Amino acid sequence: MQSSPKKLCILIADDSASDRLLLSTIVARQGHRVLSAGNGVEAVAIFKAESPHLILMDAMMPVMDGFEAARRIKAMSGESLVPIIFLTSLTEGEALARCLDAGGDDFMSKPYNPLVLAAKLNAMNRLRVLHETVRQQRDQISKHHEYLLNEQRVAKAVFDQIAHAGCLGAGNIRYLQSPYALFNGDLMLAAYTPAGHMQVLLGDFTGHGLPAAVGAMPLAEVFYGMTAKGYGLVEILREMNAKLKRILPVDMFCCATLLCINLAQRQVEVWSGGLPDGYLLRGAQGELCRWLPVTCHWAC
Repeated sequence: MQSSPKKLCILIADDSASDRLLLSTIVARQGHRVLSAGNGVEAVAIFKAESPHLILMDAMMPVMDGFEAARRIKAMSGESLVPIIFLTSLTEGEALARCLDAGGDDFMSKPYNPLVLAAKLNAMNRLRVLHETVRQQRDQISKHHEYLLNEQRVAKAVFDQIAHAGCLGAGNIRYLQSPYALFNGDLMLAAYTPAGHMQVLLGDFTGHGLPAAVGAMPLAEVFYGMTAKGYGLVEILREMNAKLKRILPVDMFCCATLLCINLAQRQVEVWSGGLPDGYLLRGAQGELCRWLPVTCHWAC
């Protein structure tokens, strides 16, 4: 006779005392702990008190039938899988389908074969253990994901203090960032030079997420530091390129556009590498004034 590898607590719900005794004897000989109920109401109460691993449920019982008892037990078990094997002498397809629709996981016809019963108990227990393992792994993944998000939120807060230390809030700047991830390689920097010119950098590192943001902080450090000292775009570009070349792997790079806006003389100097060309728009309607190619110097 086959036996389950682990001792289980099995609830047997059957209104027939002789059938209940027969099943209890078979299941107990297989090494399991047995709980007994004479109707659906008793089965629900015992399940609530004892939390058995599996249930053998007679379909037709007084007070509350097995169908209603199965529905209530499934609702009470929540995310946990408690397999229910219906015990029935029904043979019609609709009646057997009703057993499964009520929450049953399998059914067994009378008379009971000990070998078949042991095999069904083993199969249902494997399914129950697999379900619990998957549920635990899901919870672990969810916790790990939340932990990573919290780490990224902290890192992003530090990054924002550095990257947004300039004048992005100036009235003549409007921008929209819609990143793929919380922490990413999209970069928007702006700062004033000692002469009052506004310098703006729009950058995009390859990839997404935290790896793409690795080069953003040193880039911001160079941009803000050299802009504050009055360096122009050419000097800033050379220093940024040299620094990124030292620290980034060969498969990672940054596409960027830099602007130097001289409001007093109504001039804008534009440098672009890898990003689409820019456009100069005028008026509230955004009328296209000029197309700004990759490298240019325009009087506005």
